[in-house]
Amino acid sequence: MWERREVKKQGKRQLLRNWAAMVAVCFILAFSGAEFAQSADFIGEFNPAAVLPDDQVVIQEVSLSNWELLLEWLHIDPMDGTHPMWAAADQSFGPVFDTLTAPFSAFFALLERSDFAGWLDITLACAGIAGGIWFSVWVLSALTVGARRFFLESRVRDNISIAAMFTPFYRGSWWNVTKGMLLRSVYTILWACTIIGFPIKFYAYRMVPYILAENPQARPSEAILLSRQMMDGNKWRCFVLDLTLYLHWAFLPTLLASILGTGIGLLTGRILLCQSIATAAAGLLSLLFVNGYKSATYTALYAALRQAQIEADAPLAGLFTVPAFGEAAPEGPRPKLPDADVHLPEDPVFHFAQQHKLNYNRRYSIRTLILLFFAFSIAGWLWEVALHIVTKGMFVNRGTMFGPWLPIYGAGGALVLFLLRRLFTKPVATFFVSMVLCSIIEYFTSWYLEVTKGIRWWDYSGYFMNLNGRICLEGAVTFGLACCAVVYFAGPLLGGLIDKLSPARQNAICAVLIALFAADAVYSHFHPNAGEGITDYNDWQADGADAEAAAALTASNAPRHG
Repeated sequence: MWERREVKKQGKRQLLRNWAAMVAVCFILAFSGAEFAQSADFIGEFNPAAVLPDDQVVIQEVSLSNWELLLEWLHIDPMDGTHPMWAAADQSFGPVFDTLTAPFSAFFALLERSDFAGWLDITLACAGIAGGIWFSVWVLSALTVGARRFFLESRVRDNISIAAMFTPFYRGSWWNVTKGMLLRSVYTILWACTIIGFPIKFYAYRMVPYILAENPQARPSEAILLSRQMMDGNKWRCFVLDLTLYLHWAFLPTLLASILGTGIGLLTGRILLCQSIATAAAGLLSLLFVNGYKSATYTALYAALRQAQIEADAPLAGLFTVPAFGEAAPEGPRPKLPDADVHLPEDPVFHFAQQHKLNYNRRYSIRTLILLFFAFSIAGWLWEVALHIVTKGMFVNRGTMFGPWLPIYGAGGALVLFLLRRLFTKPVATFFVSMVLCSIIEYFTSWYLEVTKGIRWWDYSGYFMNLNGRICLEGAVTFGLACCAVVYFAGPLLGGLIDKLSPARQNAICAVLIALFAADAVYSHFHPNAGEGITDYNDWQADGADAEAAAALTASNAPRHG
């Protein structure tokens, strides 16, 4: 019988041995929305009024939850007394609905801004639903299982790479893993309709991702049945484990940070600033420690339950295929058990790339870099146009130029491939250096455009950890993740396709694209692309100047006494 104190002890030990890698994996899960998304909420909830003067605060729209958007679209007010069932659902089912529909938030954002008056809105709504379902089922679920694989391997192996979390995306196991996670979600949703059965089955299916992580070829129905057997008699104890982790590492730190921030704010007169710092501190604690600690603790719990099934000679114990996963985690700050004694399968570093012959460490010719520059520029333009359609419900030709390209994306991707090749064997270093490089490009591009054109095409003044409104943490993280995708997948894949073209065709395509781009650049220099949806980013400098001018005019027209 496992002990709560022991699994926590093993979790702490595992986290200390592999802190950087585990934090990186949890960081990817949080910002992709697969798990731990609430630990990154402090970035979006940052209050710019805490650090900026009133005339420099970008006014942002208040976002409604998916549940509130659905009720608003159905013209239902659960608080008006005429819908008692909806009022009860608003209290109990609303948070669950928001969690289950988190991958479809883009669709609900479109729902908020659209009256569904035409076929375009309906088509966009359907595309949003389809895209959300695809991303949730085919990407996030597999990423969740892959993270479990990383946690299991990091428990018994030294120097494990974070690329182990992409294990489900190769060896032909992706489809089986997603089927298993989809079946688990369907069962959970169906049991949620009974209300009483939801918490029971929530814990009954708790071990499914770990089982699929250890044995990606396991039949989904057998994985679910084995999870039920493993959790039989352990649901309440697991609930108590969750409760202690929540109270000790989520509730109490947040409460103490809030009290301390409010107290210091009252003493200094900067309540909003101190509260924002306290909220950020609690969020950083989750990102840098709590998420990894919880993941390692649950991994130790799986190992204990797994060993109990093997000792009991359970019928489905044959699904456990890696003997080392049941061994006790090594003592000390670093594992004493060498890799050779663990007998794990080969470390899955970039196996997807190797299986598909994607050489991430390849060299790119000048022609290939030029073509990749345009490919990434066009992809960036499509991304921003699509994002604007989803969030604003309208098409806008984004960027300073008139062609379908955003050079800042192309420059970032091409420069990373050209300058950072020596770092490609170190994904974490590639991520952070790409963040810095792309932030430098974005900052000086914004500065140059404002100096030469007198216009700001973007302004992050109300965002968390921004620098002069030109760059911010959220944008830097997004660029870092995108550059990793470029380095390890998009670059080698597109580079391989380009290599299949003859040099003559490559030269011809380069010449045509460069000519069109040069013509667009010359025209845009004298007539930059500007207007609604392009440069209407609440330029607080202009707003502040207008406010000062209005105040001065009012003062000059005021009656004078004396």
